[in-house]
Amino acid sequence: MKNDIEALLKDFNRIKKIGWIESMRKGSTGIGYTFETLLNKEENSLEIPDYGSIEIKTKNKHSKMPVRLFCATPDGDDLFPTKIIRENFSYPSKKDKNIVVFNGIINAKSFTKIGNRYLFKLKVDRISNTIKLIVIDINCNLICDNISWSFDMLKDKLSRKLTYLAIINAERKFEHNKVFFHYQNIDFYKLKNFDTFISLVEDGIVKICFAIGTYKNGPNMGKTHDHGIMFEINEEDILKLYDVICV
Repeated sequence: MKNDIEALLKDFNRIKKIGWIESMRKGSTGIGYTFETLLNKEENSLEIPDYGSIEIKTKNKHSKMPVRLFCATPDGDDLFPTKIIRENFSYPSKKDKNIVVFNGIINAKSFTKIGNRYLFKLKVDRISNTIKLIVIDINCNLICDNISWSFDMLKDKLSRKLTYLAIINAERKFEHNKVFFHYQNIDFYKLKNFDTFISLVEDGIVKICFAIGTYKNGPNMGKTHDHGIMFEINEEDILKLYDVICV
């Protein structure tokens, strides 16, 4: 781990000295993709860290967007939970009324209304060792409580990919219809433990962001388009989940 930190810090300082760098990809993923390209690393969608033992999160310095930890499809008894969520709880997209979506952030402290008919909440069940998705209607009738994430699966994802974390902040500017980044600082962290993660879910600090849509065209038209079911935490709360590694 120490060698990985020293190597990443050296690479970061090399990239920082370059100054403003034109984004190598359009859209919100450009900030991370550009940095990884400058590291001479291929884009990593695998459940392994980005750089040796270290997972890298790159963000706009002034952004208040949460730190997205990892994607996790429910692994309970239902074979196709994402499809079940879309077919039962989705609603027409504001951009295109002909397709349905399910987009929202759900926590364990309070119910969140998504769409017009249902409210959603997480429940940490320490007897079954699962995090359950609780769904009620607007009259408080229980609709669903059988979609869940197992502790075993979540612990495996955390320990395999997110034991060590580096958060990189960058300035962003626009010039001549182009986006540029200047990578400015890097901080290193070590995960406290899995029990802390579960407690933060209970406290509503770690949340789940759903981004489920429908393919508009092509061979999958009309089928579920899973953009991700993401566990996330606000950057201001990162020290509740991680300890700082001094370098």
